Amino acid sequence: MKKTNNLVLKISSLAIAFFVWIVVINISNPVVTRSQTVNLEVLNADVITDAGKTYSLMGANTVTVSYEVRSRDESRISASDFKASIDLGDMYDITGAVPISVEVLNNKNLISGAVTSKPSIVRISIEDLQRKEFTMTTKITGTPSDGYSVGEVKLDKNTVTVTGPVSVIGQISKVGVEIDVDGMDGNVTGKAELKYFDANGNAFIISDSRVTKSFDTVNYSIVMLNGRTLALNFEVGGEAAEGYIFTGAESSTKSIQVRGQPEVLEGLDAVTIPATALSVEGATSDVIVDVDVKNFLPENVSAVGDTNIKVTLKVEALDKKSVTLTIGDLEIKGSRTGVSTNIIPERITVVVSGLSTNLETVSNSDIKATLDVSKMSAGANNGTLTFELPTGLSVDSYTPFEVMIGSPANERNETTTTVEQSSSSEEHSSATEN
Repeated sequence: MKKTNNLVLKISSLAIAFFVWIVVINISNPVVTRSQTVNLEVLNADVITDAGKTYSLMGANTVTVSYEVRSRDESRISASDFKASIDLGDMYDITGAVPISVEVLNNKNLISGAVTSKPSIVRISIEDLQRKEFTMTTKITGTPSDGYSVGEVKLDKNTVTVTGPVSVIGQISKVGVEIDVDGMDGNVTGKAELKYFDANGNAFIISDSRVTKSFDTVNYSIVMLNGRTLALNFEVGGEAAEGYIFTGAESSTKSIQVRGQPEVLEGLDAVTIPATALSVEGATSDVIVDVDVKNFLPENVSAVGDTNIKVTLKVEALDKKSVTLTIGDLEIKGSRTGVSTNIIPERITVVVSGLSTNLETVSNSDIKATLDVSKMSAGANNGTLTFELPTGLSVDSYTPFEVMIGSPANERNETTTTVEQSSSSEEHSSATEN
């Protein structure tokens, strides 16, 4: 029982103490320091804008306002009771610093002492203001239905003026609209919001409130065409400089969409760019040619969209490789039975030109050399070879040589050729008969 009485006594003591504290507080009503977060207003901004410039606050656009108030009145004070502002007419030009002024708008009688702000000054960044006119651009995204293509795109405005800080305007390459034509199979009209595009043609957002446009949306209309896609073929003329070779034509544009009467388009699968427009004459490096495909379209066929393409004519330097041939590597054409054929010198060096990748694996068997002796007379003759080489390779030169037809020295050598052995047998038979 004694323990229970002590617990009751303790609880009673705490209740009495709290009551006494409340009574004391209500009687004394002490002064306390409190604060509010207040938006910062800018006065006389026209001082900057009239000079053709713009400004930005270097820091937050709010301040902390501190004040003193009786404890019983603190709940009655709010941020709307204060006005924090800067006057750009008071800006110190060297540092760009402007003092912050705080004014009590409401409940002045409840606030005692001085009202202060933190920070007490704010710095201003000044920048030139630029007005720039942009020609409206259109970026088409998506893929129309099969057999359809985007024809003419019209906007109801051609130019737009953008105003803002020089540093921000400099980030803008183009201004226009993005229109999604995915799945479209007919003409369409609509309204699109203007977008900013960077130098790579990518749309991006500018959150700076100082940047404004003369209008924000534009009406558009699209004419969809029912046509077909034609592949692009390239014919190349001319010869590259000595020691160089043309290796092929390349273009990022592989095809072009066209429109025309069905009977005209029937059987038309490709557009050929002729050699008169593409030449590598005397070239020692790649040749880049600007071509307007519409100049090579058949009559009554018109192109859809941009017809200007870039064609790269690839030109590479040739490497050289020497290959040594002997009489055994040659195909002898027109040889006569019983007559020997030899060459002097016994080894012929052939210099082959081509791309390094093609020369790496070239061997004697790849160089199909032919020696025609059908019109040669007995004794020494000047030798001439013809070659059948893999694609991309050519013979620059080969060692001059003589062809010995029916050489007496070779006829006495029984091991040289079958033809010589036959000749020796005939001589032996003749001697026996005699």
